[in-house]
Amino acid sequence: MKWVVRGAGQDHEVEVQRCSETFKVSIGGTSREVELICLDEAVASLRYVDDCRSFQVLFEHPADADHRRDLRVSVGERELPLEVLTPLEACVSEVADIHGGASRIEAPIPGKVLAIKVKVGDEVEPGQPVVVLEAMKMENELAAEHPGTVGRIHVEPGATVRAGELLVELESP
Repeated sequence: MKWVVRGAGQDHEVEVQRCSETFKVSIGGTSREVELICLDEAVASLRYVDDCRSFQVLFEHPADADHRRDLRVSVGERELPLEVLTPLEACVSEVADIHGGASRIEAPIPGKVLAIKVKVGDEVEPGQPVVVLEAMKMENELAAEHPGTVGRIHVEPGATVRAGELLVELESP
């Protein structure tokens, strides 16, 4: 099966093939054989067959998710909000983005808001920094992906945010 997994502002093509007791997982052309053991409905153990490294993976469908394709995945201390799409859904989403529509800037990882670089009513261009987020002792500038007008700001400097939390909403031009 093929999917497009969207997270942290990037899309990754993922293909999964069942191979008897294991799975062959290809991400961006790199393949690994993995063993997956579901421990319950939200916890699994993932083991790379070639080097026997194991990871505990927690996953949930957030209560505020727009649809069941939204996932919050945690591996160790790292939490990732992801969206899993079919290739067709990913193409439709890209076309919709090109033709406008509201844009949301969300925290890609948990952190602390250091600065808001815009105010409501400001016009922004793609690539323009909007929010500065401190995470894992690094400053990360979150930029607008599309042109638009700042419609709402949901956080203030100093706020601690979760991965996937809505920070700023942009309205289409």
